[in-house]
Amino acid sequence: MAKDLLFEIGTEEIPARFIEPALKAIKNLAAEELQKLSLSFGGIKTLATPRRLTLYVAELAERQPDRVEEILGPPKQAAFDADGKPTKAALGFAKRHNVSVEELSVKETPKGEYVCVTKKIPGEETINLLPTLLEKLVKSIPFPKTMRWGTKKLRFARPIRWFLALYGKQVIPFELAGVKAGNITFGHRFMAPEPIEIEDFVSYVRKLREAFVVVEPEERLAKTKDEVTDAALDISAEVLEDVELLHENANLVEFPYATLGNFEPKFLSLPRPVLITAMREHQRYFSVVDKEGNLLPHFIAVNNTKPEDPSALIAGHERVLRARLEDASFYFERDKKIPLAERVKELAHVGYHAELGSLYDKTERLAKLSAWLAERLAPDKKDLAQRAAYLAKADLVTELVQEFPSLQGIMGREYALLSGEPPEVAQAIYEHYLPVSAGGELPESTLGSIVALADKMDTLCAFFGIGEHPTGAADPFGLRRAAYGLIEIILAKNFSLSLSEFINEALSLLQERLKFPQKEVLLEVKQFIGKRFEGALASRGYSDEMIKAVMAAGFDDLVDTLKRLEALKKVYESEEFPALAVGFKRVMNMVKKLSGRLPFSDSLLKEEPEKGLYKAYLEVREEALPLVEKGEYEKALHSFIKLKRPIDEFFDQVFVMVEEEDIRQNRLALLQRIAELFLSVADLSYLREEAA
Repeated sequence: MAKDLLFEIGTEEIPARFIEPALKAIKNLAAEELQKLSLSFGGIKTLATPRRLTLYVAELAERQPDRVEEILGPPKQAAFDADGKPTKAALGFAKRHNVSVEELSVKETPKGEYVCVTKKIPGEETINLLPTLLEKLVKSIPFPKTMRWGTKKLRFARPIRWFLALYGKQVIPFELAGVKAGNITFGHRFMAPEPIEIEDFVSYVRKLREAFVVVEPEERLAKTKDEVTDAALDISAEVLEDVELLHENANLVEFPYATLGNFEPKFLSLPRPVLITAMREHQRYFSVVDKEGNLLPHFIAVNNTKPEDPSALIAGHERVLRARLEDASFYFERDKKIPLAERVKELAHVGYHAELGSLYDKTERLAKLSAWLAERLAPDKKDLAQRAAYLAKADLVTELVQEFPSLQGIMGREYALLSGEPPEVAQAIYEHYLPVSAGGELPESTLGSIVALADKMDTLCAFFGIGEHPTGAADPFGLRRAAYGLIEIILAKNFSLSLSEFINEALSLLQERLKFPQKEVLLEVKQFIGKRFEGALASRGYSDEMIKAVMAAGFDDLVDTLKRLEALKKVYESEEFPALAVGFKRVMNMVKKLSGRLPFSDSLLKEEPEKGLYKAYLEVREEALPLVEKGEYEKALHSFIKLKRPIDEFFDQVFVMVEEEDIRQNRLALLQRIAELFLSVADLSYLREEAA
């Protein structure tokens, strides 16, 4: 009979941002380990608060299933002599596995006949397997940072204070880091700190709720949202939507209780992003707006306790926020006194990287690269692009951004406008940081897109140029994010641009700092972007083989590559095209090992099928190449279909590898030219034959 597993790790307060990734890891790790042990289960659920991480496995089998194991021994010819009598090898094998020689059997294997013994191995009881499984689980949960406490060697996000471990009604005999498991948990640290005896999962959730702990993450998130919404409704206002802040607050508390506080209306004169950031970043407060979305002089704080008189709690929040806003106002007024352009020189005193110079060095490269890029994408914006790039990093030395780093770019825009810079330049300063995360907001303006591309390419080339590549999960300089951002901007803005030229120009500006040959770094950066580009295409729903087919034909122009992929997907669904792909594979198999382009002469064509193939090739090339030049790849691919029959007839009736070298080389040269024509769009040899 199956029973439920309930396992809780009780800790000191775990940082909010650790919790959701930890729950995902616990669920995956538990499923993986249970499957390895062949233990069936009904379902897995994870729960958490700042003081606990919990695993619940429903209907976990009481024992492993019995299994039959075949153990191979010596070869039959070594186990039995010519008269069929067992040798010492057979006798020793039988003794080693505690069976009689009569119980041995002979099994046919790819290597011949071998003696084997079949053993029935009874399954282990689950209660005996769980201690090892739970210890492995605790030690395997990944956290951004871990710590040790006391004299314990175990590393965990925060010190572990208790384990609740039940299989059915039975306490699992489990101990780790000096903490012995039991059937006890604890309620809210302040409102119900007493130990609570647990019988099963239902009582666990119910009793914790009675002890002011909402242990179900979804329930606590919903309660947090309701609390915040109700607090705003008390003054007929609304909460400024912030999903990330809502999740963070829900993971900061065990029992959410929202309070509405006020600040002086004079602070509403601060730029909106400054006010929101001052409330959000350090205090985790929600901003309050009216029906039109205008900020009001109020905020909402989510608390972990519900006092009888909340006035002192609210006053404490107001006092802390007032100090924050006074600081922000002071920094803002001081920053405004210095035009943004005058701050650029200060970047010379801010290090970018020990081997890459200062932020001023990066700014100079950024301005030159942005101008180069603008000449190719928007020539009329070259001067504006250079100006926006020159000012792009200047806000990093303002006092307000140093206090609130997340305002970089945002305050650059504000200070640029206050300094009298063109609005387009100010917007580009903000947009050049975009996107800040995968799937995030992209630059809307052409100018912002140009500066953003230049910034990301400079970053990629600079760090690859000094050998700082991402390794495994480590990417301290955000190079993967830079590559993804670059790709998404190019595709969103439909910028037709040579990656190789772009990379080469960025590397030329870094020439004196490169530790490796420029051509070598160019190839590495392009391949790195290419791998991210494959991922971006896969996320758009394209199959792996189609992505590889178009990438193999080149990806120097990302927009053009996507056009080729879109065309290939449409045409490949036609009835004739899969068969053509098979024919193309035969062509590629013949020419892929050729080291250079072979000379071709139509005077050396002897057989009618090869003459027919050459004639068809000329007709298709004349039709297809202009289409390829115009980017009409779907029409070009349809024209390739006309080569299907001539290719089939050629391979059915013509022997390519004849003894006469000139004939052989000429036939290979013809196939080589056909392959080149196809490769102007895609390498069809990557497409699956079973689909053809």
